[in-house]
Amino acid sequence: MDLPGHGTLVDTKLTLDECVDTVQNIIQKECTSSQKIVYIGGSLGAYTGFYVLGKLNKKFSSAVLIDCGQNVGPDCSLKARFGIWFLRKLSTNMSNKALMGAMMGEVNKSKADYHLVETTFGAGYFFQQGGAQCDCMHTVSPADIIPSLDFPILFFNGSEDYRDSEDMWLSLCAHELSSLTVYEGGDHFFCHDSRFVHDMLDRIDGFAQAVVSTD
Repeated sequence: MDLPGHGTLVDTKLTLDECVDTVQNIIQKECTSSQKIVYIGGSLGAYTGFYVLGKLNKKFSSAVLIDCGQNVGPDCSLKARFGIWFLRKLSTNMSNKALMGAMMGEVNKSKADYHLVETTFGAGYFFQQGGAQCDCMHTVSPADIIPSLDFPILFFNGSEDYRDSEDMWLSLCAHELSSLTVYEGGDHFFCHDSRFVHDMLDRIDGFAQAVVSTD
């Protein structure tokens, strides 16, 4: 699904509450009350996912959150705070062409080789809402939300990505099936890295089956 301000919803204002409304509308249209729903989100979709899961806790049986090991919320480190500030400056002052070029520069430096370029072009960008993207990430406080979630969370990160809080996120999980996998040598695009992608999919499948079997 596309987040507000992204892809097919490019003209929808990106806010945390709009993300909640978008997810809730899809659940109402596409899911039945008997289905067990797993939330899967990566990067921004994981950070906004914390907020969505906190608001729609009873709608989900579990969650898979990828590339969200760094605390970028209101109580983040000075280094992370500077990173958010810098990203906001870039995203609000660069042209769409320049932003695309910068993104492709990061893609070309990555070791990831599993449909990364196609995904980069196909997923769409927050060209006009880069500031809102940063605001969403900097508003969410995972440490305040995770303890309230009564279902398991499966975390994935790459060892070369920023991840100063991944152990804390896991320790705050209440459910015993929650776990963290860190792929050595993986960067922020590790889920598009052929060294890891099949293992990650197998782990997600096993996780979903374990969740179903415990209910």
